[in-house]
Amino acid sequence: MKYKVLQTLYGIFDSWSRDLALSCGPGCSSCCTQNVTITALEGEAILRFVVAEGLSRWCADALAQDRTHRPPKTTTNDFALACLEGRETDPGDNHTPSSCPFLNENLCGIYPVRPFGCRLFVSTKRCSSTQPAFVPDYYFEAATAVTQLVEHLGQKEYWGNMLDVLPALLDIGEFREIAVHLPPLLSTQARLQTLTARPLPGFLLSEENGEKVSSLLEAVFRAKVDGRAVEDILNGK
Repeated sequence: MKYKVLQTLYGIFDSWSRDLALSCGPGCSSCCTQNVTITALEGEAILRFVVAEGLSRWCADALAQDRTHRPPKTTTNDFALACLEGRETDPGDNHTPSSCPFLNENLCGIYPVRPFGCRLFVSTKRCSSTQPAFVPDYYFEAATAVTQLVEHLGQKEYWGNMLDVLPALLDIGEFREIAVHLPPLLSTQARLQTLTARPLPGFLLSEENGEKVSSLLEAVFRAKVDGRAVEDILNGK
């Protein structure tokens, strides 16, 4: 059920943002770095894809590469809660310019199951060493809101950098064929660097963009999965 809701979130966001004129395309990997955060739910989807595609050794080799990433200090929803309560908080700097180890000749090796943290990386201008990615403010706010919903969906489970969450999940039996290619200590260290996904405290929406983003959120909440409204599922009803 949760994975179906996750796919629904992906699909609605994709449809909502379809009118944005993007410069992105196959082979464009400027945004594909090691600073992507995911939930355990997204991580399990990636690992199941890897096993089904016979890519277990490839995945293990990718996870065993030089681990230069920095784990985040706070989850998106914890940061949002601090903002809504007027508290100062340090989100940390987990930006790591190193390329994602799942890239293969500038193409994503897990593209069909890439997490939302990858899906939201787009640009309306061609990126380069001197031209950073650019999106309208309303898109950034909408992407943040959906990121919060993804975390809420995966609450009470692992949340963190993708390169920590994936090895942290390797004690699950169905992923053993990946785990056998990695030292056990790697998974233990990875778990120590993960955080716990938190429930949604509220959205960080501006007056300027609130109405546009609200249309996206309304579409999400009205959507149905197995006959149940996504809003009810997210509220545990």
